[in-house]
Amino acid sequence: MATAAPAARFGRKQVIHVTDVDRARKELDEISKASPANAPSIDQNGDASWGPVVLCEATTWNDFERWLNANEGRVRRWVFEPLTDVPDKGRVVIYSIPSVVHGRTSDKIHRSILMQIALAGNDIGLISSVEGPIVTCRTGDHGQEPDACVTPVGLTIGGAVLAAKGVFPYPNVIVEVAYKNDSQERLRAKLDRWMSDTTSVQVAIGIKIDAATPRRVAILLQRGQPVMPPLEFGHPAPGPLQISFPLASVYAGVALPPPLAGLGNTLISIDLIQLRTVIDEAIGQDMPAAQ
Repeated sequence: MATAAPAARFGRKQVIHVTDVDRARKELDEISKASPANAPSIDQNGDASWGPVVLCEATTWNDFERWLNANEGRVRRWVFEPLTDVPDKGRVVIYSIPSVVHGRTSDKIHRSILMQIALAGNDIGLISSVEGPIVTCRTGDHGQEPDACVTPVGLTIGGAVLAAKGVFPYPNVIVEVAYKNDSQERLRAKLDRWMSDTTSVQVAIGIKIDAATPRRVAILLQRGQPVMPPLEFGHPAPGPLQISFPLASVYAGVALPPPLAGLGNTLISIDLIQLRTVIDEAIGQDMPAAQ
């Protein structure tokens, strides 16, 4: 279902109008409600695919960022992709709208990280030592924003800590969830961009949830560490299954809070069997909308 904006590709100044947003929302809503069995194609991993919805055929990053600032929340889950044939411009594409599946999955991971920080230092107040505002980010020649993130309070730009947008540094931990119409390949590409030399992200967590099958995949990337193969955790995979990274990664660029002194090597672990249960419940709630 790859579609273009109504106007000819370069026939008018490429500004995102209300009609562009309305058209994209309508197409994305149709995808959200469609049965995977009726998808027009299947991706290389066997999941349903409808293709991208194009919000804008060509714009500069600065123009798109200005539009985002003036239209907060109008669109989510977008990606700014560079155009190879038009220097300094890119197109804005969206594959899926936010759903209960995206939200519950990313929230479970985010809350698990916070609770393990508090447990490690035996201090519930440690939850306030990190924050999670979603920041629009450039990742090389692309633009994207995560489903969830963790940034230590007090992190500032300088040295190894790079600027994501204005005075905002890149988060240390990001979470990306790929569900209906989002392929594992695109998920991995987004994670790779988060971990590129153009950012200072320390940990990138990706969760792929197939819409057409029970397949679930976790991808964990850590800066400076060998790349681990994707971990399958869909039914009927038995537990325990988890992905882990050191607590110190959360606080890279700032000092560990006093209650966590000497605990930097403590592992933060995401229980994938628990996460699978959360995903199953979320899909059960999301299914009526897709009938």
